[in-house]
Amino acid sequence: MRKIWIAAALSVLVSGLTTWGQEKETERLKECGQVMKEILGVPDGIPQELLDKAECVVVFPSVKKFAIGIGGSYGRGALICRSGKDYSGPWGAPAMYALEGGNIGFQLGGQATDFVLLVMNESGA
Repeated sequence: MRKIWIAAALSVLVSGLTTWGQEKETERLKECGQVMKEILGVPDGIPQELLDKAECVVVFPSVKKFAIGIGGSYGRGALICRSGKDYSGPWGAPAMYALEGGNIGFQLGGQATDFVLLVMNESGA
């Protein structure tokens, strides 16, 4: 009987974590969409012909950097690629990515930056 209760508790916990993880990913995709909307709305933003040639687009909303002698950066975003032969079809499903880094040197401060990276060839994808 005890094993049944443990199994039931674990299944509830796993389903709760899955829902929580899906909500985080959904929120991340919304943030990525908002960044793209803002950048495309700026007159000096990414040229349309460059976007048309891109095989993939990577968006990292609000990558945070902080340093006091030793620094680090952290952000999460999404990559989306064109489907089909030679990446010429419609846009496919997104994949989630993380960006992390560290550094040492004379530095002090912090910042948050939105990154939009265009992958222009098959090797980059």
